[in-house]
Amino acid sequence: MIGNVFSRMRQIRQLLLLLPLTLFAFLPAHAGHKPPQLLLRIYVQTSGDGLPATQVTTITVPPNGEQILIRTIPEVSEHDLADVRVDAAGSTYLILTHRGKVNLDAVTGQNQGRLLVVMLNGYVIYAPVIDEQLSSGVFIIPHPLPPEVIKALQDIAKDNIKNGQPQLGP
Repeated sequence: MIGNVFSRMRQIRQLLLLLPLTLFAFLPAHAGHKPPQLLLRIYVQTSGDGLPATQVTTITVPPNGEQILIRTIPEVSEHDLADVRVDAAGSTYLILTHRGKVNLDAVTGQNQGRLLVVMLNGYVIYAPVIDEQLSSGVFIIPHPLPPEVIKALQDIAKDNIKNGQPQLGP
């Protein structure tokens, strides 16, 4: 008798765990919405002074493995891309939306001498020292990225524009 009660309770618990999964199977997907194929994040180095621990993250910057603090929330992300181009030398030009341009302008104007950390899917791919304010809305990664990464970034930029991200002026 007691074994039957426990068996029945186990069955009920399993059903309760499966219920949310079955509900999601019948919900319609949002047309045209898909998660980004690639996560692009641009962070700024911080001293961490006066910031709670939840607002700073420690990362390791190649090639010498220096550990620095960055702000947890990125200054620019893949959602701020308006276009991505590559020149003959292999440099990648990230053309930003208005929001991305304003954010990059502000952060580079206020953080001269600190690192600007560019990450793709959580890996540092470029970390220059901020030596001038970047107000053009174009950020250049001066080394080649794999063609599939460029294509994914270009697709994200196209989706951003299609979905109404404001672009830069001419």
